[in-house]
Amino acid sequence: MQKSKLMWLPIGVAAGLGIMAINNFIMKQDVVLEVIEPAHSVYITQITQQNIAPAVKGYGNVIAKNKWQGITEVSGKVIYKNEQLQRGTFINAGIELLRIDPASYELNLKTAQANLDNISSEVEKLDIEAQRLTRSYQVESKTLALEEKEYQRNIKLNKKGTISASSLEQQERVVYNTQLQLNDLKAQVKQVPALRRSLEAQLSQAQSQIDQAKLDLEHTIITMPFNGRIIDVSAELQQFVATGTSLILAHDVSKLEVEAKMPTSQLSRLMHSLKQDRNVLDNLNSVPDISIANLTARITLRNSSSETHWQGKVTRILGEIDARLGTAGLVVEVDFDFLEFIKRNDPNDSPIISGMFVEVTVNGQQQPQLTVPLAALHNNRLYLLDADNRLQLKTVDVLFIRDQVAAIKAPGLQDGQQVVLSDIIPVANGLKLAPTVWTEDKE
Repeated sequence: MQKSKLMWLPIGVAAGLGIMAINNFIMKQDVVLEVIEPAHSVYITQITQQNIAPAVKGYGNVIAKNKWQGITEVSGKVIYKNEQLQRGTFINAGIELLRIDPASYELNLKTAQANLDNISSEVEKLDIEAQRLTRSYQVESKTLALEEKEYQRNIKLNKKGTISASSLEQQERVVYNTQLQLNDLKAQVKQVPALRRSLEAQLSQAQSQIDQAKLDLEHTIITMPFNGRIIDVSAELQQFVATGTSLILAHDVSKLEVEAKMPTSQLSRLMHSLKQDRNVLDNLNSVPDISIANLTARITLRNSSSETHWQGKVTRILGEIDARLGTAGLVVEVDFDFLEFIKRNDPNDSPIISGMFVEVTVNGQQQPQLTVPLAALHNNRLYLLDADNRLQLKTVDVLFIRDQVAAIKAPGLQDGQQVVLSDIIPVANGLKLAPTVWTEDKE
């Protein structure tokens, strides 16, 4: 055992002397050992400038734009009810839905008509009386002129002694009485216009009573105002209904609205994009109207197995902001032809109905923006690749995101700059990178 250990001793000494010899040789030759820096393998792409429009997205319920309440304008007993008048049925415009007993309103119309006829006869009598008074006044005027001439002649005869004083006085009384009759006729003629105005006022009132009676009679029949769906019915046959009672609720199914709740920050970007459109600014009136921008909207209904889409247009922005959620309401209007939908008979199609909860996407106006794939954003920072294949961190402002593309802004950014798509851990300025250009086939 002791002999074996002694045998390894010369070998160890020889190895040590060899290492020392090699080290001395390296020092004499001035050999430098190069340290190789590791490089991170990453995928890269480029910043591109393109025309892109901001898209805002929100959610809301579909509601009918036109709603109608069948409120009674007269009272009475319901004597007719359309068999189709039931919840959920579709009824065309002009179809009679309900009829209230018209008997009392027909009687009111006859009474008003009789009153008008009576006043009309009084007007005719006044016209005849006015003509008689006018003729009588003309005759009395001529008579007075003759009597006054006779009176003047009698005065001359009395002075000559041809007639007595009593005869002169008698002629004077005739003139006086004729003047009184003429004055009376004149007063009656002057009263005719006032009497006529009074009768004309009565005629107008009587005509108003007839018009009201006819209107009440028309209101006994309740018809459908548009092509729509019956939502609620609260009327039965032989039921007495008072004036102002709501009997029917119907919705117009051809025109609907969605009040989509959208973040105010997204709406601000949308409005900013509209300001870039000269036509929109030129058409603004004293009151701002977003409808002049002709913004289109995509309405989407999602369920577990499919999606259904409809096109709409933005009509207005609601005036109130939900402070709790930080959202504002954007109203989108959509036209829907229910008859055409039925004719298509497409099993994959779906009608848009009041009460649906849908997604609304609105596109703004296109404008040139610097863009990167969404994967290139790392907590609002870009990983830029410089000319030496080293990493440079750049903080950017994200203007908006659309279709997995982010529109960005930051000082110094240019079209064509290379950006890193891959995540790097840990990350720091100046890291050595080994880039590979990303292509679609690498997905």
